[in-house]
Amino acid sequence: MRSILRYLRLIIRKLWRHRLVVTFIVFIVVALINAAAFYWIETVNGPQKNLTFFHAIYWVIISMTTTGYGDITPVTEAGRLLAIETAIMGFVVFMLLVSTMAEALMQYSLRRSMGLGRLSDVDLIVVGSSEICKEAINEIKTNFPKIKIGWILERRPRTPPEDVEFIVGNPTDDRTLLRAGIKQAKHMIICLTNDSRALHVVLTAKRLNKNLNIVSIAMNRKSQELLEEAGARMVVPLRIIGKALASAIFEPLVSDFLEKVATAKALGLTEHDISHSERGMSLNELVKKLETSDDKYRYIPLILARKDGRELIPPRREMKLNEGDRLVFLKIKRRKPEKHKVLKKR
Repeated sequence: MRSILRYLRLIIRKLWRHRLVVTFIVFIVVALINAAAFYWIETVNGPQKNLTFFHAIYWVIISMTTTGYGDITPVTEAGRLLAIETAIMGFVVFMLLVSTMAEALMQYSLRRSMGLGRLSDVDLIVVGSSEICKEAINEIKTNFPKIKIGWILERRPRTPPEDVEFIVGNPTDDRTLLRAGIKQAKHMIICLTNDSRALHVVLTAKRLNKNLNIVSIAMNRKSQELLEEAGARMVVPLRIIGKALASAIFEPLVSDFLEKVATAKALGLTEHDISHSERGMSLNELVKKLETSDDKYRYIPLILARKDGRELIPPRREMKLNEGDRLVFLKIKRRKPEKHKVLKKR
């Protein structure tokens, strides 16, 4: 007896988990049974020979949703009794379906607002809740608006971000990374201030997605080496902040220039990969091509990274380019020519 009760409880739990599907199936079954009964009573054994089974389905749905247009009505006593049963039973089942759908939508919305849902079709995953993460997200949204970002936060924020999808969880846990869409993601930015946790995240992420492009920050040189060995393609050491602070005191113009490059919309750095169609061009020809296609900016070459690993700073304008080379340009927005008013002499 106990085993039977336990089995019944297990069935009830499974049905309750999928109550939306179960309720929809019950609605369809009730509608089909009543439609078949109406068709048999009113058409097969009744006077309304012009009605088809589709008309019966139409009548049942209209009756169950309490719409009742009145264009199709039963004319037999049995048909009228069926109409009473359909109206009562159908109303109960229909309202149960509507309430179940509303509950499912509310739960879905609540789980997303609390960061307990799942992310899908994410291109980039950002791990961490520091200001560095926020700045990275803003920069990507500004320069690469088509990139879909997923954000992993370790704690639920007081005010959830409105324009970025996020989840809350432990980033070192496989389940959290899978909820964030690690399998489909192409890139990951780790801006955790704890190097040991960052290292754990890199190892876990690489195990789940070997092709993931990971960029991380590191507090010291040793952690930088460990993160690179673990699979991070690039590690940004925080010691560069010390150099920036020193420049701010003794070389303020340099610091101001770097700040403008990082934040100003009219000034920025961009990377360009040499394609198959661009091989054999000189650097000067490539610059003219870029400035012709994007006449709002000037392109000043700063770094040329050859395919064999050599870096030329600054590159010469007459140098020939090969497929696979990479260039870093300083983009400067051109100033619009001022329009002077011409005064006509009367």
